[in-house]
Amino acid sequence: MRRQGASRGAAQVVVVGVDTRGMGLIRECLGTEAVLPASSVPYAQAVDAVQSQRPNVVITGFDGDFEEAVRLGPLLQAQVQGIRLVAMSQQNEPERIRAAMRAGYREYVVLPADGSQLRQAVRESDLSPVGAEDQGQLISVVGSKGGVGTTLVACNLAAELSPVQRVCVVDLDFSMGDVAAFLDLQPKSSIHDLMASVTRLDSRMLSGSVSVHPSKVHVLAQPMELFTDEAVAGEKVLQVLTVVADTYQYAVADCGCRIDEATLTTTAVSDLILLVCNPDVPSVKNAWRRLQLMERQGTDKGTVRLVVNKWRKGLELSLADIERSLGVPVAATIAWDEETCMSAINGGRILREIDKRSAAVRDISAMVSLATEGVLRVEAPGSEKKAFGWLFK
Repeated sequence: MRRQGASRGAAQVVVVGVDTRGMGLIRECLGTEAVLPASSVPYAQAVDAVQSQRPNVVITGFDGDFEEAVRLGPLLQAQVQGIRLVAMSQQNEPERIRAAMRAGYREYVVLPADGSQLRQAVRESDLSPVGAEDQGQLISVVGSKGGVGTTLVACNLAAELSPVQRVCVVDLDFSMGDVAAFLDLQPKSSIHDLMASVTRLDSRMLSGSVSVHPSKVHVLAQPMELFTDEAVAGEKVLQVLTVVADTYQYAVADCGCRIDEATLTTTAVSDLILLVCNPDVPSVKNAWRRLQLMERQGTDKGTVRLVVNKWRKGLELSLADIERSLGVPVAATIAWDEETCMSAINGGRILREIDKRSAAVRDISAMVSLATEGVLRVEAPGSEKKAFGWLFK
């Protein structure tokens, strides 16, 4: 999991007490030079956020609650050795600057005027690992639209990894997540329960909350009930994922197709993002839109792999068409074996249990190398040439 920016030369940043406009200015200034959160955390949650995320840089807003921002300086410094504190304000007043410096802030910036100063501060931050314990890889499975098969891919990829690795599937579809149903599990605890107690969450609590499939895949499921009365906080999702990555060698996050704070937070810290689409025009169109969103959010392009599910030869939309339209290579295809897939889904079993000779099993097994070996693709795309360039004009 990309908790530390050092592994890729980018600082991990926590933002505190900054409004939506301010977050936009920070993203515009830093771009892909830092691992940025989906949103700012309130002042009251700043210490907990720094304790759990162990960032290299904290950017604190001085316009919301000036006194609280000053008070937080020494408290945040005490959490992580070598952390770099940056004060951000719209007011370039000497008294505020002096108060920030006394409180331990190394820089005081007014954006966008001081953009170069903020970028320099981030580049000079201490990128040595904070808490050097090994973390597992976080793989996000994201759908271009509903029904493309993210849960099928997440569960079966995890099952291919599980014979020799400790693997946990995290259901991050807070609307209609159904990983537990796919694997015929009856979870006694859910990710909602952990988020409610996130300040006490550790590996022991996590281990008592997961369900275990016969394939040895562990599952952190969504609850049976639907919740619509509260937004999912990105910082809580990040805290849960951090503990999962500390506990397992691989964490596979089924993000579904939703664009919410949970998904944006997860993809920001993922080692690998599998963008799943089907070989049809609406699905490819939405894959293009998702890729554009990732670019605007500053997602590392090197982490994204395009997976075409339900693939078969002879379709009107070829792999060459898809690659040309999206501007990215197809990293893997998964054959659509309808009989095997539907039997697995309706029986709560993995594909290999139904038919280990299935073409879909073969293709998902080959995808393991995307995670374990870092390859760019596992199967050469087809050579058909058909123009669909009009699709994205």
